[in-house]
Parts: sequence; C-alpha cells; structure tokens
Amino acid sequence: MSSLRAVRTSGVAALAERVLADLDVVVEAMGQAYREEIPEYAALSPGQLAVEVLPVSRRLVTTFLACVVEGRSLTPRELEVFEQSGRQRLAMGMPLETVLHAYRIAGREAWSALCANVGPSETALLADLGARWMDIVDRTSSALAQAYLAASHERLRHVDARRRELVEALLTATDPSEVAAVSLRFSTVLAAAYVPVLVAGTGAAAGIDALLGAAPAGTLGGHRGDRVLLLVPQRTDGLRQRAGHLTCWGRPATCGRALLDEVQHVEQLLLTALAEGHTEGLFGPDDLLVEQLLLGNERVAGALRRRVADVLGARDPGGLFVATLHSYLETGSIPETARREQVHANTVGYRLGRVRELTGLDPRVPRDSALLVLGLGLPSEEALP
Repeated sequence: MSSLRAVRTSGVAALAERVLADLDVVVEAMGQAYREEIPEYAALSPGQLAVEVLPVSRRLVTTFLACVVEGRSLTPRELEVFEQSGRQRLAMGMPLETVLHAYRIAGREAWSALCANVGPSETALLADLGARWMDIVDRTSSALAQAYLAASHERLRHVDARRRELVEALLTATDPSEVAAVSLRFSTVLAAAYVPVLVAGTGAAAGIDALLGAAPAGTLGGHRGDRVLLLVPQRTDGLRQRAGHLTCWGRPATCGRALLDEVQHVEQLLLTALAEGHTEGLFGPDDLLVEQLLLGNERVAGALRRRVADVLGARDPGGLFVATLHSYLETGSIPETARREQVHANTVGYRLGRVRELTGLDPRVPRDSALLVLGLGLPSEEALP
C-alpha cells in the first residue's frame, strides 16, 4: 500500500470512528426528520419507529462506513437487509414513494453528520466519500424498491386469485348450503342477490381496485380475462360512466346458477355493444334490445346480414344509399331526409329506390322497413372478426 493511500485509509477510519461514536444521535435525528416530514411515519408509534424503522437507518450508516474503511463494495448479504426492509414497509402499508422519501432523508441526515465530523485537514476526503455515499444509497434503495415491488406484485396476484376464486365459487354454487359454505370459507358476508356488472376497455383490468373502491359497499369483483366482473348487491344506482370503459349490467340474481346465467346474459350484452361499435358507455338489460335479439339468433342474423349489410356494403362503397336510408328510417319523411342529407327530395326518392332494387326491400313499406332497420344493425360479413 502506498503511503498516500495509507494516510487516506487511516483518515477515513478515524472519521468512521467519530461518526460511530455519535451514531445514536444521528439515528435519532433521522427518526425526528421522518416524523416531521413524512405523515405516514408521523403516524407510527414510538415502538414501531424504534423496532421496525430506525435499525435499518442505523444499518445503512454502518454498512457504508464498513465499505469505505475496508475499501470494498456491498455484499449480497448486506443488501438482503434492505430487501427485507422493502417487504416490511409494504406489509406496514407504506407507499413506495414514502419509503424512498425516507431514504432521501436518511441520506441527507447521515451526510450532514459525516461532514460535521470532518476536520479541517480532512476535507479532501469528502469528494471520494460523497461519490461512494451516493452509490451506497442508490444501491440499497434500489434493492429495497425491487423487493417492495416484487412483494407487491405477488400480493396482487394472491388477492386477484382469491377474488376470482370467490366469484367463481358463487357462480357455481348449486344450492343455499353451498352459498353458506362459500361465505364461511372466505369469511365474507354475502348479499341475498347480486347485479352482475361487466367492465371492459383500456385499463379496466388493471384498475380493478379503483372500480371496487367506487362501487357500493359489499361489492365483490374479479377478473374475467381482460375484463372486470363486479357483483353489486341488489342495485346499480351508483354506476357511472368512466372514460374509455364500456360497462354493461344485468338484473339481480341469487348466487348459483341464476347468477351465472345472468352473468352470461351480460357478457352477451357486452359483445352486442362491441359489435355495434360502442367502445364506452353504460348499457343495461333493457338496452340494445333489437341488437340482442338478432345476435342471439345467428341464423336470422346471418340471413339479414347477407340480404342487407353485405349487399349494400358491396354495391354502395361511398355509403350514400346507406346514409340516406338511415335518415329516412329515423324520420319516416322524404322532405326531412332531404334536409338532413342536403339533397333534393327527388334524389332521396332515387336512392330509396336503389335500396329496393338491391335488397328487394322497400323502405316505404312498414314490414320491409323493419327488416332494413334490423339488417342495418348488423356488421357486414367482411367486418366480422
């Protein structure tokens, strides 16, 4: 070892001894700063702070001093302490940002103590110590954060599995005794009946906690693929539209086969809404009745699709006939249709005549117009997935 390095090492060792001599004071200052600056830490009891928090703060300082005095890097065993503290903070209900804020405070307080113990002839040590201190804080806080997130994901998987298991148990119960057994097994008070609510759309599955938080008390929920199934006790008065979400609900049903049947009806309603081009909105059992009727009978839907949607899609690429037909079926008036489409009444008559020629259905005949209304509510064969 060179003489210069020996001098630096002895200087760091002497500095470490002085910091360790004042370590109780330093750790106490850390704890006080946590309480003053972080509400979640202020809510901890003195015992929790002393037993669960401050020992990790102390270990951060002693680990750093050991590394710089011995001229080495952190060991995996040393990092395990901080990984475990990440899991403990999650168990305590601390948000990760709060925990990392405490780490920043610990770094500040420890560095202030270190600087306070540096003598006039030792200031040259600070540059190297500062870089190493930042590295130690970065590596230990990263280890903590990674362990926190891993434990959080594992907890979410467990919670999600339990939610799914509870919902499936309610849907497959065969009699009241099985429903009572589900209640006991999951320590959950069950409602007499539930309204199934299915939520689809961007972020719906990831936002299940927010959906449950906004739902009425006693709501159960779980994932069904990339959608969320909520079982709402009795009523759905509190349902509200969420941007980017398509929400469909059914009628109240008792647990077991009745509830499973109602969930399947809601799934069909959701598919109907999607087939109609809806990507958001609220739809209940009394909505999209014609569309539900058609899509529930594939044979009839296929016949109408071939006769109306497919024919007009192939022979009316610009959509002029279809747009005029829509307006006419909505108003029942050629003058009003002409006003909406901004064309002459004779043009409207011509386009309706072309619809009759292409489909064999006359929009001005009530029975034919009903079939056209139904046929226009179906996607063409080319548009089907």
